[in-house]
Amino acid sequence: MADRRDNGDRRQGREGEERRAGDRRESHRVDIQVEVRVGNQDFQAHRGNIAIGGVYFEQPLDLPTGAVIQIRFDLPGLDKRVESKAEVVEITAVGRPSEVGTRVRFVDLDLRSELLIARYLDQNPEE
Repeated sequence: MADRRDNGDRRQGREGEERRAGDRRESHRVDIQVEVRVGNQDFQAHRGNIAIGGVYFEQPLDLPTGAVIQIRFDLPGLDKRVESKAEVVEITAVGRPSEVGTRVRFVDLDLRSELLIARYLDQNPEE
């Protein structure tokens, strides 16, 4: 019986493009406005792009790795707001000038919100 598994290089992205080092995302990303709150401060708007597992901010947030923040964003076209805690997992401001930013992962995202994000990503393919 023929082996049906794809034994290709898992570091390869779509159409043979090599994935960036450290990029473990399992879905594409879509640009969106995200509000971020640190501690008891007011929410501040930042441009980011969302995926199933978290958000990447192209402008670095002034936070250390491991910091926990509160984020919220509206999903255009779905009229739904998503709120979650998120943890800073990577700051790319040093060593890679073409990829300056901050990556955060959702900490307590509920299933409903995860499904809403998945639906939004399906409706908004990566450009």
